[in-house]
Amino acid sequence: MTAFAEVIRPLGSGRLRLALRSVNGKGLDLSVRLHPALASLEPAVRAQIRGAAQRGKLDLTLELQEDARLEPRLNRPLLRSLAKAWAEEAEWLHLPPFNAEAFLRLPGAFLAAEGDVAQAWEGDVQEALVDLLTHWNQGREKEAERLAPFFNESLGRLQSLRQTLIAEAEAQAAELPALFKARIEQVLQDAQLAGKVAEDRLLAEAGVMAERLDVREEMTRLAAHFDDFAERLAKGRLEGRAVDVWCQEVLRELNTTGSKCKRLTMTRAVMEAKGVLDQIREQAANLE
Repeated sequence: MTAFAEVIRPLGSGRLRLALRSVNGKGLDLSVRLHPALASLEPAVRAQIRGAAQRGKLDLTLELQEDARLEPRLNRPLLRSLAKAWAEEAEWLHLPPFNAEAFLRLPGAFLAAEGDVAQAWEGDVQEALVDLLTHWNQGREKEAERLAPFFNESLGRLQSLRQTLIAEAEAQAAELPALFKARIEQVLQDAQLAGKVAEDRLLAEAGVMAERLDVREEMTRLAAHFDDFAERLAKGRLEGRAVDVWCQEVLRELNTTGSKCKRLTMTRAVMEAKGVLDQIREQAANLE
């Protein structure tokens, strides 16, 4: 879910800054940027975040600021030995003058921080991360509250479209037997079999064909899905993955209904319902 949180915690020397930003995503994509001195804490930090988040693209930044132990220190022994060797070999190797740029490009030009900084601040990092995740979850909850009216409105539109489909389906059911009977009679006439099939048999065959396009079962299942969604909304139990599954089930019923539509109004209602469903699925990516 889209959210942002930041925590700044003072340390014995310097301070610790944590920032967590998240955007929509079906799975969990976690990016962690730590100060190099805290690199050994990355596995524990990742595990702590995975315990609080299930989906979304998350970017965590963890910085150590104003800690004197983190100030860069030149590797003076390396500098002296390198300068001496350079001077001794420069003439016969035709080396250019030794300069700071050449030295600073070398691995080990700077010394690591004194002491185990990661171990010293591990407890503070864990506590600050707990605070960060608390603020982040509060931001997500506010985002979910803002989405509640949208889901209620969308559900209302789907329920209204279902009523339209029911009314149109009843009209279609009344029209189809006669329509199919006329088609069968035309086929018999083209095959020079007109009058050779009993009237009651024609009506029975037309009724069977019309029954195959009956959508009452689909409408009943849609009602059950809509009731389930309304119950989840009322209880505040909407979850992103659950809504994804719900959308798949509703889409299945809409696809089946659409394949049985013979009236333009029914087709339009199915298409509109699919559009509403796409909007619900898109916003559901904001939910945990």
